[in-house]
Amino acid sequence: MKFSESIKQVNQSLGKSASIGIFTGFQFAISLVSFGVGFFLAFLCGLGMIWSILIGLWLSATTLTLSGQRPYLFWSRIFPAVPMWTRGYVRYSSPQEKRKAGSRKVRLWL
Repeated sequence: MKFSESIKQVNQSLGKSASIGIFTGFQFAISLVSFGVGFFLAFLCGLGMIWSILIGLWLSATTLTLSGQRPYLFWSRIFPAVPMWTRGYVRYSSPQEKRKAGSRKVRLWL
């Protein structure tokens, strides 16, 4: 058995999503749906053909921005810091024990 016979030719596009230009098929479908929704809602409100097209384009461009490969570049401008959650422990004290301790008055020396 030769080495070249054991290697099989495979389609290189296997496992990759379909692309239409620079967009994936999913992004293209979502942008078409969002354009249609924006156009329909604007036209339903009586804004006219040009405004309906502009609102549809704006909505589809927004969905393309948010559904891209790196949407965190957009979201990081809105929410700059991600909170870091850690586990903490606090000793439980019942409300009755807190009343027994009383309150301490802080004196201010002026």
